[in-house]
Amino acid sequence: MKRTATVFALAVGAAFLLSACNTGVNGNENNKLETKTFATAKDGAGVLPSWIPEQAADIKEVLRTTGSERIIVMKNVTLPSSCKAIPIGQKPAPADDAESHFKAVDYSTGVATLKADWWPAGTEQKASSLCGKWWVTVDGESTYAYSPELKTVMENIEMAEK
Repeated sequence: MKRTATVFALAVGAAFLLSACNTGVNGNENNKLETKTFATAKDGAGVLPSWIPEQAADIKEVLRTTGSERIIVMKNVTLPSSCKAIPIGQKPAPADDAESHFKAVDYSTGVATLKADWWPAGTEQKASSLCGKWWVTVDGESTYAYSPELKTVMENIEMAEK
């Protein structure tokens, strides 16, 4: 009988721990995050944005799986001609997303809410190019890319944190 009770207690504890692993930041179901790394863009085919060139390497990404916000850093990048320069002195702004059919007005204009030790705070606000909906900043050998979050997702996150 003791053995059955012990096994049951362990099973319940394991189920509780596993369910806790599936929650978002601070238990917020609206704020689930993932971190990914790829040696090359080919390794991330089908996961990374299509504008990232094949020669891109040492790619790190943090993404919100419950939304659209993503931050990426990579090396060896020459931006494709499909990327458009942001005029000097102009702040980046959301753009329509042909892949998801969301419009620019659907996206937040605020700062990145995702964090990583390799992402300098405010980098997205220094973007010099727009690659589809992505705000792209080239800083030396590193290229940083930011995809803004949908306003509705940000509202859900904020409401759940109250």
